[in-house]
Amino acid sequence: MTFLKQLNRILEELLDSTALQIDKELLIPCLDLTLLKENSSKESISRMAQLAQKHQVAALCVYPHDLLYIPPSFSVRRASVINFPKGLDSVISCKQQITIAKKNGAQEIDYVFPYVMYLEGNHSSALTHACDVIAFCKANQLGIKVILETGAFSDLELLYQLALELIAMKINFLKTSTGKTETGATLSHALTLLCAIKESGAPCGLKVSGGIKTCSQAQYYAFLAQLVLQKELNYSWFRIGASSLLQELLNEPALTEPKQSY
Repeated sequence: MTFLKQLNRILEELLDSTALQIDKELLIPCLDLTLLKENSSKESISRMAQLAQKHQVAALCVYPHDLLYIPPSFSVRRASVINFPKGLDSVISCKQQITIAKKNGAQEIDYVFPYVMYLEGNHSSALTHACDVIAFCKANQLGIKVILETGAFSDLELLYQLALELIAMKINFLKTSTGKTETGATLSHALTLLCAIKESGAPCGLKVSGGIKTCSQAQYYAFLAQLVLQKELNYSWFRIGASSLLQELLNEPALTEPKQSY
């Protein structure tokens, strides 16, 4: 067993009894309901939007082109992903994606930090990329969440220092994962980001995403965030990105894609 796996297991054991006391209803307003399938149908996005509206989650997160399928009367925040999922697009491409997302109604951007570039040692180039994209979002009055793909970081100190540098750019949220890699959110990586937020003293939030499918998982992260930052749960600083978690919290079956007729 690796050190990180041991650490995650220990954290889970430490949080277990207390974290599970968190009321599930407190988690629903903190959800970023997510539908990021390449071929999502208009009907499935419309159904997800209805669910988000009914339960007043924090946001609905979809691809830029799928924002068009969200009804005009939708009152929940609209979020979209940029430089997704591998973080390999140019700054110019990212700005084009952001422009399209805003035109289609986005209010928040979930941007994948160029973590591959960063982990290859090109720290300055990766941070410059992020700085340019973040500034463009701000100029367009868009909230900005930066996805670090934390599962790619085995060095927690490196992740911590990166988080501090990104927080200094006055972002709205640090986000753990795209949910498209083998390792999504983990307690140890989330703790690292929370410690960076606490150290900075900045009004930066945390969004955990990537493999969070059960009520207990969500409760662990929520309690950990409360414990480190000493705040009451609120969507303004804590989010959970998930596609099926809402149904778990409501004890309802998950939505499925409607069958195609030919």
